[in-house]
Amino acid sequence: MVKRLILNAINSAQFSDLERTRSTLVLDLANWQETEPGFVAEVYAQYSDGNETSFTWVVDLHIGDEDEEVFHLPCVGEIVSWNHLKRGIIRCYESHQECGGHTKDKLPQGFRVIDVFRRCIVQKTVCDFIALSYVWGLDLRPSLLTATCATIEQMKEEGGLPASEMPKAIEDAMSVCLQLGERFLWADRLCIIQDDADDKKNQIEAMGDIYLSARLVLVVAYGDSMHFGIPGVGHRRSIFQHHENIAGLQVTNVVKEVEGDPLARWSTRGWTYQEAILSKRRLYFTNVRAFFECGQSIFHEDQYNPEKVRNEFTSHGLLISEDDSPFEAFARHLKNYTSRSLTYPSDAYHAFTGISKALYDPREPFSNGLPYIDFDRALRWYADIGDYTTSLETPGVGLPSWSWSSVMNLGDHVAYQNTKLYGTLVAWYQNNVTANVLEAINSHKGTTMDDDWQIYMAIACSEGCVAKSYFTVQLQTGNFSNLRESFNSLWQDYGMFFERMIDKIPVAIKNGQNPPLFSQINDCLEYLKPGVLLTRTQTGFLRLAKEPRKSGLRIVDSKGAFVGGICGDAVQLEKEVTSFQSDTSTLFEFIAISVSGKPIMSDASEERKTKNYFDVNGNSLTMLPIINLLLISRRGSYAYRRGLGWIYLVDWVRVNREWKAIMLA
Repeated sequence: MVKRLILNAINSAQFSDLERTRSTLVLDLANWQETEPGFVAEVYAQYSDGNETSFTWVVDLHIGDEDEEVFHLPCVGEIVSWNHLKRGIIRCYESHQECGGHTKDKLPQGFRVIDVFRRCIVQKTVCDFIALSYVWGLDLRPSLLTATCATIEQMKEEGGLPASEMPKAIEDAMSVCLQLGERFLWADRLCIIQDDADDKKNQIEAMGDIYLSARLVLVVAYGDSMHFGIPGVGHRRSIFQHHENIAGLQVTNVVKEVEGDPLARWSTRGWTYQEAILSKRRLYFTNVRAFFECGQSIFHEDQYNPEKVRNEFTSHGLLISEDDSPFEAFARHLKNYTSRSLTYPSDAYHAFTGISKALYDPREPFSNGLPYIDFDRALRWYADIGDYTTSLETPGVGLPSWSWSSVMNLGDHVAYQNTKLYGTLVAWYQNNVTANVLEAINSHKGTTMDDDWQIYMAIACSEGCVAKSYFTVQLQTGNFSNLRESFNSLWQDYGMFFERMIDKIPVAIKNGQNPPLFSQINDCLEYLKPGVLLTRTQTGFLRLAKEPRKSGLRIVDSKGAFVGGICGDAVQLEKEVTSFQSDTSTLFEFIAISVSGKPIMSDASEERKTKNYFDVNGNSLTMLPIINLLLISRRGSYAYRRGLGWIYLVDWVRVNREWKAIMLA
């Protein structure tokens, strides 16, 4: 009896592994959850793993007296049980004002929906509608309806969407709308004219507003194509929930998905991520259950599931309480998004635009997925694993090496340094062909830096890290407070500091000018294709060595002493460094991009003494000043980013540095 309950939670191969390892099943009653009536407890498999004992979660069991009311609750069956789900959805509609849709005036021009009553496409400016999030897959049968310039007019006629030609996922979603009493459904395949470039562009750019405006989003979380349909709606589900009576108790397994199911494709696809994040209410359909989630609660078809309140760290939501700024939310979502995959790499920006616009002012410009206002922060991304070779693509393809888009579809995800940011060391320029100017894209007036940025940038200026800097620091005779006052007397805010100390030239350079920092700018213009950055920065050659007790690489000086590191595991780069062709004398080229502050570890007494700066009173900086670096390789006139690194400021100033113009592709 217990085996049957467990087999409903894990697959047969996983159960065989439990038997092979001679696992002991343990019912954990120490962390049980009270329900009304009964309670839910977890079952773990306990097994020997070498010299240690390991535990693996197996199943949650609801336990209650077989004479109590719980005995009469139904199991999750072959068809979705609508009555219980509807109660949760209606409760949200009526009492959760903050879960309401976005303002309807945000809908794009030419917005279309499916009228499920009349089975046709209609154009609307304002309406309540349900949106569909599903996997297109590779089922591209020509018999399946698609909105095109040739078909759209016929699809607008009543009955113009015959069931025999509909993708099953959309047909089943129409059935769900009828169950819920909703008339209008939005599904991209039928509501965007797929071969009309202008319509497709307008609708895709408004995707965020569409999902924000939807009254409810249906998430088809199971299936490998649009023709799979919705389990429990268009076809029957296998029954995965059972009751067992044991010693006068009724034991019921709580229905959850089996991990590693190859047909659970929705959670792996890039487009579906923002569709879930931007929606206020979601009704999920998996192969074993359905459940409703909104901003305040979760309501399960499985009435034995005790979960009532959403966990903001695991649920889909645009913002969580830990987000202190738009960029923190941006970085969190980018990590999740880049772990997914896209059929077409060129969709990398489109499939994330909705989140970007929701976090930042929709009018804020972006460059290849990085926001102008936080460009220097956003440039500090790194691939978590880094088991790939940098693609030396022809500039102009739209996925430059300096953008996170270059690692999409590589089975990796991007992360960001957990360090403070105090300021950039360079101005990054792009060629704006339309306006015939070079624009400094990190010169945004609204850019802000972390607390005490003035002190750290003053020291960086004094150490010669800023081009043609005239600000000097005498800490032997002054203190940090006086330093801040002197700095603020010259530059009242970061924008003024950037303009006068970093840029040294007009924010926009007209083509044909030779600004002070670029004596041969005209020679570069023909190479500044879309996606190429131009800057002038300090470069230096450094040695790399394998981390002694973990994966990854460190930066070392000529004596092999630790002076910095490479972010992430950098698997591919580590292979090169440790290969027989390489030795410790091999030098790698780095460029300096910005100044950050590294937290001081409590046990790092030597680091605290030798890598910090002290004023005349013996006060030290609260963060260790470091220089953010890009490891680059070169091909022809272009440099390509290979990874993100950092080095202590006190060690960077000892490097043989040289100012160079860099075109980063």
